Amino acid sequence: MKSYKPKQKRGYEAEQNFLEAAKTIFAKEGVARARVSDIVQLAGSSTGNFYFRFKNKEMLFERLFEIYEEQMEALRKDLQDPLGSLASTIYFMAALNHQVLQNNIGLYRAAHEISAREPEIWKRFQQITIKATERILILCEPYRDEIPSDDWEMSVREAIQLISSFAANQAIRNAGPAHFGSQAMVDVGFRAGMGVLGLAPPLDFENEKEKIHQILEDDRYS
Repeated sequence: MKSYKPKQKRGYEAEQNFLEAAKTIFAKEGVARARVSDIVQLAGSSTGNFYFRFKNKEMLFERLFEIYEEQMEALRKDLQDPLGSLASTIYFMAALNHQVLQNNIGLYRAAHEISAREPEIWKRFQQITIKATERILILCEPYRDEIPSDDWEMSVREAIQLISSFAANQAIRNAGPAHFGSQAMVDVGFRAGMGVLGLAPPLDFENEKEKIHQILEDDRYS
């Protein structure tokens, strides 16, 4: 079911307020326990205004997901080799993936809940990951000889799958930024990804990490 899409600026701003409120409430309560009244209150709007735009919470989730898909497609096109090395590319992916999930914890928790009765939801997530992986393979291709594997493409696919699934699992299970939103989580994903590639993370990598996080402050990724 396609969601309502506002055409005027006023309607867009009202929608954004509902969407941001929903992400916050879904992160804390999930979908089933979330109350429309709480979303309306946090959005600073009215119940009538909510139901003018959304038939129910599920339609609100669908609009959140549509926007997420659009954002992920734009991000995929902007994926880059940040500092000219395999390690920096893998770290960039781990840090970006973590940043995206941090900004969408409510969406992921809602998707996990809804997908129990609508498996198509996870298929849509899988398509996003598949498209991103194809772009990452292009970025990693110049470093294929550094990967000690007979099938470097499969190794990269497995590394990206591990990084993305690990972070997604954390987002679903833990909505608190004190736990999920830590640098340690990025480092774990990075080390795990490098391990799948059969490589050890560089010993002196702090400067590169700092530069990558500066790149991720760009509006394209925030």
